[in-house]
Amino acid sequence: MVIELESFDNTDRQRKKEFVKLPAEIMQGDPNWVSPLIVERLAQLHPKHPFFKHANARFWLAKRDGHSVGRISAQIDQLAWQHDMPGMGFIGNFDCVDDAEVAACLFSAAEAWLSEHGCDQVRGPFSLSINQESGCLIDGFDTPPFPMMGHAKPYYQTLFEANGYIKAKDLYAWKSDADRTFPPAMQRILDQYEGRCVMRDFDRKHYKRDLLLMLDLFNDAWQKNWGFIPFTEEEFLLIGKEMMQIVPPDFIKFAEVKGKAAAFVAYIPNINSLIVDLKGKLFPFGFFKLLYRLRFAPAKSGRIALMGIRQEFQNSLMGSTLTFMLLHELHLSTVAKGYNTVEMSWVLEDNKRLNKVMQSTGGKRYKTYRVFEKKLMSDRNE
Repeated sequence: MVIELESFDNTDRQRKKEFVKLPAEIMQGDPNWVSPLIVERLAQLHPKHPFFKHANARFWLAKRDGHSVGRISAQIDQLAWQHDMPGMGFIGNFDCVDDAEVAACLFSAAEAWLSEHGCDQVRGPFSLSINQESGCLIDGFDTPPFPMMGHAKPYYQTLFEANGYIKAKDLYAWKSDADRTFPPAMQRILDQYEGRCVMRDFDRKHYKRDLLLMLDLFNDAWQKNWGFIPFTEEEFLLIGKEMMQIVPPDFIKFAEVKGKAAAFVAYIPNINSLIVDLKGKLFPFGFFKLLYRLRFAPAKSGRIALMGIRQEFQNSLMGSTLTFMLLHELHLSTVAKGYNTVEMSWVLEDNKRLNKVMQSTGGKRYKTYRVFEKKLMSDRNE
């Protein structure tokens, strides 16, 4: 049967709903799939979302006999072009039945649009940015994803590679249990630097100040990392507004050195464990179920989603100390509230320092997400 592609932008409300709901059909029968909240995914695609103030996107649905069998998006982010990635286009939101022809149609459409708009490379998947869901799951299919981490079918990797995509970078997810022990060497470092680093929790009384401090620390810490695109203030304040509805103040830690903020870490409760049976729907009853669970049956696991050490302290003993102290203090706070599992994700495969820290503190690398890339033909490279 003939494959038809429907192309649209983020002002097409009806197709966006179909686009957002499609993964649940593709993942049907997968016991580890957690359907994201539909209202949250639609909000990400809203034309007024701050991402679209510096980026353009196009979306496609692949249909066969009138039934949707795949989807993809293509994005051009002006901030990426301004930060050492001129000509780089991005793809994301890729979901597809196990059909090479459908996948080829989707990739071809996205690549053609990017080429027409001056891109000579494509990288992804990102939904929609590296600061949101990143990479395609290539191992660790036997457990559900944590918040803002994706899930995939094992054949997705094959579909990418069959269409000429090669590995750009792997992103690791680490998992640790509450009963993990910190190595003696780490404790000696903590004892040695006790008093030189001051720790504090997020201050709700100075909500905007602390969110902007997190933004400053993150953008400074990550600026030299692979694929870095800075958060804008508007983007980060929106994330903070959503995050602080479910994150206790003591799940965000700041470290100060000589009175100056030097590092931070943020732990997000695993809301996926509370919404798994809602099938993406908050209304009419899902909203009340979620409110009840957040108050009376909260999650017992969570994810370290944000962490940053200022550039001036990285690659030094002080940088390692700050990392140890943040993880140790966060561990104490989460265990005190009954949390028994923490995921740290994602971590670049070549971030040797942090990967070593996670391994030395009892972590297990249990998922890998791959970012692919491919060269394109455009006016830039003709």
